[in-house]
Amino acid sequence: MEALKLLNARKAVRQYNGQLTDDQLQAILTAANEGPVGMGQYDNYRLTVIQDPQVLKQMTNIYDAPTVIVVSAKNPGPMENISVGAIVHNMELAAEDQGVGANYNMAGVSSVPKDVLPAGFTGVFALTLGQTDESFTARDVAKDRIKTNVVK
Repeated sequence: MEALKLLNARKAVRQYNGQLTDDQLQAILTAANEGPVGMGQYDNYRLTVIQDPQVLKQMTNIYDAPTVIVVSAKNPGPMENISVGAIVHNMELAAEDQGVGANYNMAGVSSVPKDVLPAGFTGVFALTLGQTDESFTARDVAKDRIKTNVVK
């Protein structure tokens, strides 16, 4: 899918009907690793893929997703929060490019069992993922939805 078409067709998916394939997951993780992070400090971030049904049952606000990827950071501040957002956005676009349903998720991060995340890292943002029957088609988005100032 072309980038601009993908951006226009992007949407939040909250109903899932199956687990990702290993190939789909690998493509999504590759996209995460291709994301930009502040000062190139990649060692300050971790990805935690949660597919264990027992762990997922302990989490809230994840829409019964069969996969949740949590992006964690060491001592998250403004730079880390922005970097985590870029990582999650890359994963979301990679998911939808493959026809996989995805939803940005901050509400479920606080319910991740503490022993699931790597020591010294704080969960910042997550992505819920799964197979879906949703289709990704062009949306009618107002061109001035975000007011813009142009300085020439």
